[in-house]
Amino acid sequence: MVPQVKLLRLAQDGLAVLLDVRCKQDNPDVLFSRDDIVAQLAELDALDFFLYENAIDSALALANAPVADGSSDSSSKDIVIAEKRDASLVVKTEPDLMCASITAIGAYGGELLNGNLLINALKENGIVKGIRKSQLQELLHRASQLAPGQKITIPVAFGRQPEHGKDTIFKPLVEDASHRILCPQEADDGKVDMLDLGDLATVKEGQGIMRRIPATPGTPGFNVLGKEIAAIAGNNYEFTVGDGTAVSERDNQLLIATKAGMPVAQQYGMSVDDALTLKGVNVTTGHINFDGSILITGDVTPGMKVCATGNITVTGFVELAELRAGGDISVVKGLIGRQQEGKQLACYIQAGGNITSKFAQFVKIEAGGDVCFSLHALHCVIRTQGQVSVIDQFQRHGTLSGGHIEAGYGVTALNIGALAGVQTQIVAFTHYTSWREELNAAYHNVELEHAQLQKIKEAQLKLLKIPTTKRPPELIGKIKTTAVVHKRRMSEVKAAYLKLKQEYQAMLDKVSIRAVNRLYSGVSCQIERERLHIQQEHGPSTLLCRDRAIQRFSL
Repeated sequence: MVPQVKLLRLAQDGLAVLLDVRCKQDNPDVLFSRDDIVAQLAELDALDFFLYENAIDSALALANAPVADGSSDSSSKDIVIAEKRDASLVVKTEPDLMCASITAIGAYGGELLNGNLLINALKENGIVKGIRKSQLQELLHRASQLAPGQKITIPVAFGRQPEHGKDTIFKPLVEDASHRILCPQEADDGKVDMLDLGDLATVKEGQGIMRRIPATPGTPGFNVLGKEIAAIAGNNYEFTVGDGTAVSERDNQLLIATKAGMPVAQQYGMSVDDALTLKGVNVTTGHINFDGSILITGDVTPGMKVCATGNITVTGFVELAELRAGGDISVVKGLIGRQQEGKQLACYIQAGGNITSKFAQFVKIEAGGDVCFSLHALHCVIRTQGQVSVIDQFQRHGTLSGGHIEAGYGVTALNIGALAGVQTQIVAFTHYTSWREELNAAYHNVELEHAQLQKIKEAQLKLLKIPTTKRPPELIGKIKTTAVVHKRRMSEVKAAYLKLKQEYQAMLDKVSIRAVNRLYSGVSCQIERERLHIQQEHGPSTLLCRDRAIQRFSL
């Protein structure tokens, strides 16, 4: 080391360190090293300055170069090898403008980060909304501890997604029979009496039966640049005023009964049926065929038939009988059939709406809505346009075992199958065929438009082969008009096809076969066209269609 030779000096403004390569001329026999540089930087209190490594290497090479006798390089200049730098900031926003972060870079001997620098950086980048004071304070604190050049990044501003409005809600104020069956009463000691279903649902004239909660407009959001993000208002629906109901004159959000009877739930309202009430259906009553709803406060005995255009509610058992309803069928105690070799099941239940009961065994069931049991469904043939559910509200009971089940959408049970490996066939998402037909029709429309556009393109090419002066103006206009029409039509049918395809995939992704507690061997499952045979017992499981195969996922 040669401490007596001063290689370095501070610039007049104190912001840079200069290396004088001409000192070699005064000290031709001295060789300088990086240790000399470091030592002299320490003397200048500039160790924290930003170092230009390449400049240092170049300066040392020049300073140590041999000096020819009598030579003098007046063109040699001072070389900047280090400079003081204040702490700096880099502001970055996410592509969706919902978050902004600041990267602080530690000072090289210069001024540390301060609040004014932060605020100015945000303003310069247009960040004006969603700024978190606590995040800025944390950034200041942590930036003060940074080594020269060290970086730290902290998000400091956050946008807010809009809260979209909610659709109109129709809240029933009374329950129908199906809700009673699926919701047995819980006693004060916490035990559930599966036989205690509470009072049968009936209404009086003038009684409120449904309340309408209007749609909400939603709350707009914003991004970090302060631009408002509009909320989508909820869909507003009016009451569907069914038979025996009216909107209250005192409260236009309340639907009331205009007569006594049984409440029947609808999508946007209710109706009140005049119900034929019977103590039971047996050989003394004969078969029943009624235009309206039927309430049977006893059992339906073997061999009897009950038909209604409305709902059928049975508070007892249905054994080896036939029920047909245009609406819902609710059987409080259960459905009982019998196994008959080579013959169809003798107990048949068919409803245009939902079918609800505690249990069913050896029963053929067809429904336009959902099929729900709270205890079990054993060796039944079930075909429904909706979903199949075999589980009670407390998830303590619910076994689906044996038979053949076809559900328009999903299937859920506490246990599916049985320890003995009972053969159980489940087909979910039977609606896929109608979806596929719609998709094929939509794709066919796209192909037709594509063919039309090809014909138009061929016509345009033929027209181009005709000399400009001989091209018929009316033909040119017709081709242009036709092209515009079919391009617009192509855009429409293609968008419709893609939308339908997305909706189909979204529906397929949601459809599941779910065993909340146990999935046993011997269960054959199908979702859409994919099949899976369960060959060993599993715990809580969900079967989903993924990547053109049924896959099992643990719950």
